[in-house]
Amino acid sequence: MNNIRYLLLIIAFFSAPPGLCAEDSPTAALAPTAVPAPAPIVLPPAPAALSPYAPTSIWAVCPPPPDRDYQLHDNGDPQVSTTALLGNLAERSGDGKLTLIGDAEATRGYQRLRANKLIYDELDKTVEAEGGVIYDEPLLNIRGINGKFWLDEDRGELFTTHFNLYGQHGRGDAKKAYIVRPGVTRFKKALYTTCPQDSNAWSMHANRVTLNKNTGVGVARNARLNLKGVPVLYTPYISFPLDDRRKTGFLMASFGSSDKSGFELKTPFYWNIAPNYDATITPRYLQNRGTQVNSEFRFLQPGQKGLVHVEYLDKDDITDDTRSRIIVRNAMRFSPNLTANINYDRVSDKDYLIDLGDSLKLASVTHLKRTGQINYTTSWWQLGLQVDDYQTVDKTITKQNRPYQRLPRIALRADSPIRPGGIETQLTSEIVRFDASQRVTANRIDLWPSASLPIRGAAFDSTPKIGLRYTSYKLENQISGNPDNPDRSTPFFSMDNTLYLERNFAFGTNKYTQTLEPRLFYLYVKGDNQKDLPLFDTSAPTFTYRELFEENRFNGADRMGDANQAALALTTRFIDPDSGAEKLRASVGQLYYFANRNVMLNNSAPETDSTSDIAAELELALSSAWSGKIDLIWDPQSDSTQRANARIQYRPGYRKIINLSYRFLKDSQNQIDASVLWPLSPNWHVVGRWYYDINDSQKLETLAGIEYDNCCWGIRFLTRDFIDSGSRANNIDSRANNRIYMAQFVLKGLATFGSKIESILGKGVLGYTERPIN
Repeated sequence: MNNIRYLLLIIAFFSAPPGLCAEDSPTAALAPTAVPAPAPIVLPPAPAALSPYAPTSIWAVCPPPPDRDYQLHDNGDPQVSTTALLGNLAERSGDGKLTLIGDAEATRGYQRLRANKLIYDELDKTVEAEGGVIYDEPLLNIRGINGKFWLDEDRGELFTTHFNLYGQHGRGDAKKAYIVRPGVTRFKKALYTTCPQDSNAWSMHANRVTLNKNTGVGVARNARLNLKGVPVLYTPYISFPLDDRRKTGFLMASFGSSDKSGFELKTPFYWNIAPNYDATITPRYLQNRGTQVNSEFRFLQPGQKGLVHVEYLDKDDITDDTRSRIIVRNAMRFSPNLTANINYDRVSDKDYLIDLGDSLKLASVTHLKRTGQINYTTSWWQLGLQVDDYQTVDKTITKQNRPYQRLPRIALRADSPIRPGGIETQLTSEIVRFDASQRVTANRIDLWPSASLPIRGAAFDSTPKIGLRYTSYKLENQISGNPDNPDRSTPFFSMDNTLYLERNFAFGTNKYTQTLEPRLFYLYVKGDNQKDLPLFDTSAPTFTYRELFEENRFNGADRMGDANQAALALTTRFIDPDSGAEKLRASVGQLYYFANRNVMLNNSAPETDSTSDIAAELELALSSAWSGKIDLIWDPQSDSTQRANARIQYRPGYRKIINLSYRFLKDSQNQIDASVLWPLSPNWHVVGRWYYDINDSQKLETLAGIEYDNCCWGIRFLTRDFIDSGSRANNIDSRANNRIYMAQFVLKGLATFGSKIESILGKGVLGYTERPIN
């Protein structure tokens, strides 16, 4: 009912003149007087360019709005505009009345009143409009039989009205409209709909509607919602917001169904506590589990914002347990340099996110991270204090493989502003306390100073760099015989060189600038025995093209990979010389090793290969409709692909999308992912996703849905089948099927009922977008 706020927003039209002079001419001018400040007028946006990618609004399937004659010479602010009266005949009586007959018109700024007859009473400061009354504003048109306006009192009334709201595609009727005072309008026997003139697929009726723009609240009494003329919803009283100001009250309910929990119904209640505080309390009925209560409190202060979210199920009818989740988010800024963040997330049990999470991505979460952080940042250095804790919710992760707590982590990064001779110096450092129950714990110091000298020419870059990485530990609960205070010093040197070549060429009628960018990156890291160093937060990254140019082949400070190697790579780009747009970029590269790699993650045997796998990546956008991306890791020793990802998208227009992706990881992953959003007609769209595991011959996820959009209403149906990682009722190695059914019914310009399908489609179909309102 938000759009009822636009119904018949009539303000005082005329100013009472201090003196009125009738002239022989049928035109007379009235001097302006003060009137209440009207709400800002927001004109409809200009039509989008005729591009297939231009968003089409939710009203795109509607017939054109009714024609209107609204071309004013003076369309400025009524407060500072003069009032002009026009008519075929002007009569001035002895009792101080001015009568305009035949095409009578009064305009002031962007306001205009037309009628067969206008009678202005100079003594009472009133205007009467008789016969064919039409009132216009840029976004509003009202037609009535007659009306009267008291100018000094800023009030008026219109009888038997019909209105059009051009900005909202709204229209309706009211038996009588009252302008109570500036900003407050009341309507009797009102009807409102966004359907076209020949259709009332839905309509809202009320005996009395009061719109108070001053408080931003509207009230309807004895209101009912009709679908195809049939009443389906009645309420004796309802209040609703007229603008962006928040208001306490029930929000639209949503519903759905799943195999595990059965039918689901949410009925959220919004509580506007204060301008900077609010809360949403949502009872969530789950047919197979019981009723869960979700609550979220949000706050906003100068330099601070955050939320507290609590979910609570007193007794799960399936597990017979009390289940809960709590989330705390808080971001603070104490000064331009000093900030802090709190991020806390906890669940009562490991199956909570699978069973009760309302986000479909939650089923794959393995850890919930709890972090507190304080940062002080200047133009050249940053100091941070952080504490990290984790709750492991994946049953397959053993206690020995769970992340360590970091209590705390102090990090300092500095880039010196002093650059003698162009030399750039940098320091990356941290002190961390690692803690865990019944495991080796430690205090670790990591210092990584470096210096580089960038040399740049018109067609080349060359950057030599030297540095030293020092890491030391103070270990506790160490295995007998191993040192308690090991350390490591690893000096390193790198030289990064890139050459830029280009040429202009034509391919058919298309002209391009092609670049050729050979790159040579040499890295030397002194070998050091690191077998005595434990692993706290270090892992091996996924090998990609970008890893060719990293100074450490490990993530984290527990290992600094020894290196005597060179990366040889080549990149080419195709660039549109007119727009500068990159149409294609292709890169390929390989590492050449001049020594064995003795430092290994788990102290395994050294790597002795003389070359790495070949890494390649390709991105293309050859036309506005076709785009794609490929990255590939190929092992020349075994002549086999180690990893591959490919994606191609066909998008010839707005909400016309076909995606096809392929993911491959040797001995682990071999999957196809296809999705589509496509119009069958201006009213009908189909949407779907098919995510398939080739190795297991199993569907990981399927989405199938259909959308229908009428001018003033729409409906969506969606079903989703997906695999989760199992639950209490299953073995931890099992993968269970889950099915969800969702429906959504939209009354455009009024409300949306049912499941929140848009968020699911936005995650499942790359490029999915909702139609904008305008």
